[in-house]
Amino acid sequence: MNFSFWVETLRKEKRLILICLGIFVLFLILGILAGIYFGDMISKYVDMYLKKMFQQILKNVDNKFELFLAILKNNMRVYLILIVAGTLTFGLVSLFVLMSNGVIVGAVAALSAKHTSVGKTLLLLLPHGVIEIFAFLIGAVASAIFLENLILEKKKEDFKIVFKRFCILSILGAVLVVVAAFIEAYVTSSFAR
Repeated sequence: MNFSFWVETLRKEKRLILICLGIFVLFLILGILAGIYFGDMISKYVDMYLKKMFQQILKNVDNKFELFLAILKNNMRVYLILIVAGTLTFGLVSLFVLMSNGVIVGAVAALSAKHTSVGKTLLLLLPHGVIEIFAFLIGAVASAIFLENLILEKKKEDFKIVFKRFCILSILGAVLVVVAAFIEAYVTSSFAR
């Protein structure tokens, strides 16, 4: 596979990328609104579930490399669920992951901004978050590519070409998950202090 096929794949899937981005942003906004208007109820959820989940992920982490590995393991697990289960359900699981991540990120961002500041919240989310979200968007697109070819395309492409596009998008998303985990462990974590 040459580089031009990679570029062509991203160009061809621009419509699906924009749809997935739109869905994520819509649920991000809903999460922010929920955090603003129902912050007390959401804080209880964050304390009960999310903090415990993060404590479990970060258990036995003593340095930045171990933090990187812990974050990578968690995010790659979610990414693989998105790719495998998403593909088997023609993107439905991926859609759910995008929606739930949007709501959770939005609500937690709103709560964080309330307790610290908008600037600090952005420092804790943006350095790795933009790349991580793009990785999950690319994974969601990969998981829906077969459905798109079956239903949305007027001219059906050869299965081999669609499969190549799926592989390219899946690999690109996985690489972005690694990059985001590295940034989160080595850059974003320094802002948390």
